[in-house]
Amino acid sequence: MRVLQLIDSLDAGGAERMAVNIANALSQNGVESYLCATRRGGSLENELFVKESLFILNKKATLDVIAFFRFFKWLKRKQINIIHAHSTSIHLAVFAKIYNNNIKVIWHDHYGMSDSLENRKAYLLKLLGPYINKAIVVNPKLVLWSKEVLKINKVHFLQNFATVTVNQSKKTLLNGEAGKRIVCLANLRHQKNHLALIDAFAKTQLQFPDWTLHLVGKSFNDDYSKSVMDSIITNNLSNSVFLYGSCQDISHILEQSTIGVLTSLSEGLPVSLLEYANCGLPVVVTNVGQCAEVVGQDGFVINSVIEELPDVLTQLIKNKDNIQRVMGDRFRESVSTTYSKEAFIEKLMPIYNDLIS
Repeated sequence: MRVLQLIDSLDAGGAERMAVNIANALSQNGVESYLCATRRGGSLENELFVKESLFILNKKATLDVIAFFRFFKWLKRKQINIIHAHSTSIHLAVFAKIYNNNIKVIWHDHYGMSDSLENRKAYLLKLLGPYINKAIVVNPKLVLWSKEVLKINKVHFLQNFATVTVNQSKKTLLNGEAGKRIVCLANLRHQKNHLALIDAFAKTQLQFPDWTLHLVGKSFNDDYSKSVMDSIITNNLSNSVFLYGSCQDISHILEQSTIGVLTSLSEGLPVSLLEYANCGLPVVVTNVGQCAEVVGQDGFVINSVIEELPDVLTQLIKNKDNIQRVMGDRFRESVSTTYSKEAFIEKLMPIYNDLIS
């Protein structure tokens, strides 16, 4: 069995991190595991265990025919028989299957806006559907959507997992006072709702001016990124809210943090939430996607960021020993059991084996 994880880039994002995590986990379990970034590499390259298994295609356009045939040639040389395509890389995976029908294609759908699937554009995906042997989805809502809309018969719901990377460089030093830091791991996209988070955090500053908020995630230098920076200035929080961009040393960052928050408008199963758990952080999340199911009774789940988050943060800040430590420890224990690498691989391997049997 020779399995390729296919992803557009290796920038720090949820789908990208899962592609690396799966490639690493497979290689640890004796599978010939490869990873291809179709457009470019990125910061996650350094987290890949077997560097020789990485192929960066450098595709320059959606229809880069020269890159396509370079990819097909590489697949043949490596004798890849399963392509595990993540998100939009499914297009290239289907082209590879059309070129060589012996290749089996799995589509891993990480779609984050699962609470508004009625707005998802599906025309092109419907065309690709007949070439997809199986689909893996991160949210039960996507199971029905894949079967009913895309007509994919074999759809599997697999919960994401996160790992603690022990060999990361430890270069990111958070501003603010230790023990008084709130962190949000989320790229600067509208879906992640940073503006409401900043407004809610501002309401806590009169009572807790020594607490700080740390936003870790890629800026796309677009209107939304500008609005986040403008909001920080408008709320007079330049000395309390800090932007770090995309960072590689996530475990190190979380070790310096006190509370983890995720205020998304929509989600599937966010890897950042699992990373909070792995580092034992007490968490506050919005009630979207699988967040409430993951957190259970071991964190705070809110429906309104503006109305509820300030009060919840106040509870956590005032009850450091009774709530923060106990809740963080319970959350870590719960996630390590249900959302572990071992549990994921145990479910994934039968999916692979069925394709090549």
